[in-house]
Amino acid sequence: MQEPFRNKKSRGYRLRPATGRDRLDSRVRRICSRLGILAVVVAAAIVIRSLYNIQIVHGAEYRQYAAQQQLLDTTIKATRGEIYDASGITLASTSVVWTIWADPSYSSILYTSKTNDDDTVTKTLDPAMCAEVSRELTLRLLSGDGESLDSVDTSSAEYQQQYQTVYDALSRLDSAYVTLATKVNNAVKLSIEKYVTSFNKTHKKATDTSRKGRISVSSEKSFQRNYPYGAFAAAVLGFTDADGVGTYGLEKSYQSTLAGVDGRTITQRNAVGNAIADANATTFAAKDGSNLVLSLDVNVQEIAERYLNEAIAANTVENRGCAIVMNVKTGAILAMASKPDFDPNDPLNYTANEAYLNELVHAEPELYGVYKKDADGNYITDEQGNKILDEEADYSGYYRDILWKNKAITELYYPGSVFKVITSAMGIDSGVATMNTTFTCSGAYGVAKETYHCAGRKAHGLLNMAEALRKSCNIYYIQLGQRVGSQQFYNYFDAFGFTARTGVDLPSETNFMQYYRADQLGEVQLASSSFGQAMAITPLQMCTAIAATVNGGYLVTPHVVDKITDSNGNVIQEIGANVRRQVISQSASDVIRQMMEYEVGNGTGGGKNAYVSGYRIGGKSGTSEQLNMNRRADGDYKKVASFVAVLPANDPEILVYVMLDDPNNAQTDYSSILAAPVAGNIISEVAPYLGIATDGEDRSGTIVTVPNLVGTEWSNAQVSLNIQGLKHQLQESQSSQSAAPVTYQYPHAGAKVPYGTTIYLYTDTYEGSRTEVPDVTGKSPDFARQMLSAAGLNCVVEGSGTVQAQSAEPGSSVQRGTIITLTCG
Repeated sequence: MQEPFRNKKSRGYRLRPATGRDRLDSRVRRICSRLGILAVVVAAAIVIRSLYNIQIVHGAEYRQYAAQQQLLDTTIKATRGEIYDASGITLASTSVVWTIWADPSYSSILYTSKTNDDDTVTKTLDPAMCAEVSRELTLRLLSGDGESLDSVDTSSAEYQQQYQTVYDALSRLDSAYVTLATKVNNAVKLSIEKYVTSFNKTHKKATDTSRKGRISVSSEKSFQRNYPYGAFAAAVLGFTDADGVGTYGLEKSYQSTLAGVDGRTITQRNAVGNAIADANATTFAAKDGSNLVLSLDVNVQEIAERYLNEAIAANTVENRGCAIVMNVKTGAILAMASKPDFDPNDPLNYTANEAYLNELVHAEPELYGVYKKDADGNYITDEQGNKILDEEADYSGYYRDILWKNKAITELYYPGSVFKVITSAMGIDSGVATMNTTFTCSGAYGVAKETYHCAGRKAHGLLNMAEALRKSCNIYYIQLGQRVGSQQFYNYFDAFGFTARTGVDLPSETNFMQYYRADQLGEVQLASSSFGQAMAITPLQMCTAIAATVNGGYLVTPHVVDKITDSNGNVIQEIGANVRRQVISQSASDVIRQMMEYEVGNGTGGGKNAYVSGYRIGGKSGTSEQLNMNRRADGDYKKVASFVAVLPANDPEILVYVMLDDPNNAQTDYSSILAAPVAGNIISEVAPYLGIATDGEDRSGTIVTVPNLVGTEWSNAQVSLNIQGLKHQLQESQSSQSAAPVTYQYPHAGAKVPYGTTIYLYTDTYEGSRTEVPDVTGKSPDFARQMLSAAGLNCVVEGSGTVQAQSAEPGSSVQRGTIITLTCG
């Protein structure tokens, strides 16, 4: 048993007295204890102060930072609205596409890692693995459907280019985001996702460390703007940039309408940034863009573009051309073409027109030229002192700018004799002249120090206004302009809309107007202005002014968009006609219509080449000189050929306008030969399509002799047929038909055929083509006629009732264009 403590003490134990060292250690402990307490107090104060700053002073700011880190704010892209023609055909649409991207820094199977002494990591690419992955991705990207990998030609330049793009992107091992491909369809995107998932699953379990790891490839949703008809109405539609923002044309002017409003989804996210399922997530739905329904009609547009393209090729037009078809009463534009133009699906690509553009730049150096300079920046000149073009300069910017421009609204030109219609309206409406007012043309006319002549220096003698317009007499209109006077001339010029933009709903309409104010219209300026050779305007300004002269005197605002609809097709806004003001009286307009119809006549007037038998057509040609341009090699001014037609002349519905800028036809400069035929050909197809009223004359019993068209350029060959009341059909060819002459026609020249017979024209054969005769017995005459027309055959109907017999056996092969006689009873 242990002894009590007291027993130990009694055996001699006693306490050791405190020494000086012990007392020193005690003081140190006390000081250290107090310092420790002080340190804790100071630290607590710092913490409290920090917490005060964080929670009280900067509390709102840090709460915002925390919310930003904890919340995932995702944009929901709105779908861009579509653009339709007047009949509902899609001209511009939006499709979902995908951007395929990769994170090479997280794709561990593509590299080996080594940690250096300084704790940095060096990644070394595994070329074999990178090549394998690149090959598989490239095959899927080029397959089109993600499945047809075997159909991809691995030896093609396309494959090599795409493979190199992918390989180079995956080789950037320190990058967290590299683009592999854009505008990828959904099938290819799904195929790549399937491949990546399978690859990572397989290589995650690999026993070989060199083949263990993962690849990081993902996709992002985006939208692609599609223009299904390519280079069609491109100057009107415009295009969008890489971000989907409208850059030109309607895409730009209606950007806010088409774009819609993006939506948002706000939810919580985890530490690695991924969304967490959250019942409190907030979603603001995207509002899709509205749709545009145009007044433009694809059929009318196609006709206008086809004949404009042919005229540019046939007449070697240097500085492009334009055509407009417009409703004169409402201002609705049915067609607007500027050629050559571009493909809005690939607007940066000008290679299809590079040869034309290169020639244009050299033909118009004062507009587009890039000249050589020396080291000091001074222009280098030749022996004659002329600046020298720099052949090696980069003209790509000029090329694109030229093609993108809508010539109808962005460029000024001198209208020439077309303007005489406006001067006539001024004289008649102001009361200083009538259609019967006469002036004498002696061939020359002096104004101040200038002497004016008519074309060809002709002396027309005594003329009334209708005759002066038909013969395009400059001297008559100089005298009429003098009678109108400077102030009144300017007032009408302004009222017709030549001093301001037309207000068309398209961007980039020029605001630069070149004209003389009343106080600037001296004798010479007034004289030149009276026949359209002093004031520069746009083609669309000319169209709206002509429309005002024939529609009762009303200046309307032209427009391309007819209405705006929402994503469900409900009409949000209708544009309709916008009458700006009445410029001339109804009675003055009636006279102008009569004079314009007299100008075309029944294929006998100055504008006869625009005549289409069966229709009442008014018109006026204009051959103007480009006074602001360098002269041609022959010393004469460069020319602009234009023609405007209205129909029906007694109550016009539409206007057809054609302008060819700097045609180089070796045979003529006259617009009545260059531009009028284009307008006539457009009318020959557009008028029946639109149901324009005919002149009402019965020509059913008329027999026409077919003219000889072989050797004539095909569009000019059609002009003769238009005038004589024969229809035409150009047969398609495997080769280009631009400026091509007719090599064969059927029915042949000299054949006696009924009025309205279709003549089939060929440009690549000397024997035509054959077709099978359908069986039309038992059918009504109208239905039988439609069946034969569809088969490429003409017909003559004898008698009434159903078809009892036909002149060619059903199933027999005959020359296309053969006339089949139907006996009815």
